[in-house]
Amino acid sequence: MSTDTRSYRQELLMALRMRDVPGPRIAEALAEVESHVAETGEDPLEAFGPPKAYADQLAGALAVDGKVRPFWRGVLTWRTAAHGVGGAGGSWLVLGGASALAGDGPPVLTLPPVLAIVIGVAMLAGLAFDLRSLTRRSRDRVLDPRTGADMAPPLPPWALPLMLSVPAIVLLMAVAVTLATR
Repeated sequence: MSTDTRSYRQELLMALRMRDVPGPRIAEALAEVESHVAETGEDPLEAFGPPKAYADQLAGALAVDGKVRPFWRGVLTWRTAAHGVGGAGGSWLVLGGASALAGDGPPVLTLPPVLAIVIGVAMLAGLAFDLRSLTRRSRDRVLDPRTGADMAPPLPPWALPLMLSVPAIVLLMAVAVTLATR
């Protein structure tokens, strides 16, 4: 059974991250796999075993507890929570202000409709400018010990446009609500 080295490397990277193995040790492990496969031509699955089992072995050798952390542990931080609350609040202010401006709804927080829209747009714009913080790499980077290059896969090209589409859709909905009720 032949395994693509790239997919093996990505699975091993994720498995080691999930076990809280430090970035420099992850880089060494990935370099070991790449070097071994390049020198011997051996399949990484045959040489090292399944990525998750190899990750358990490496985590155990480093005296890392090796337990897979819950998926939300590295994702749910104060910053991501603030983005969620800010995005929901900004969207609510924009849509509520547009509805109140069109005469179909009550004022939002007793604010004039235009002010609610302006505050909501400012909140969403602030989130859009801060999206880079969500896409930044961990401080514990995985740098190739041979070249110094980043060994983690790059952010997919569709990720940033997808994140920016959410505030754009809210603004388009607000414009549509306002225009449809006039």
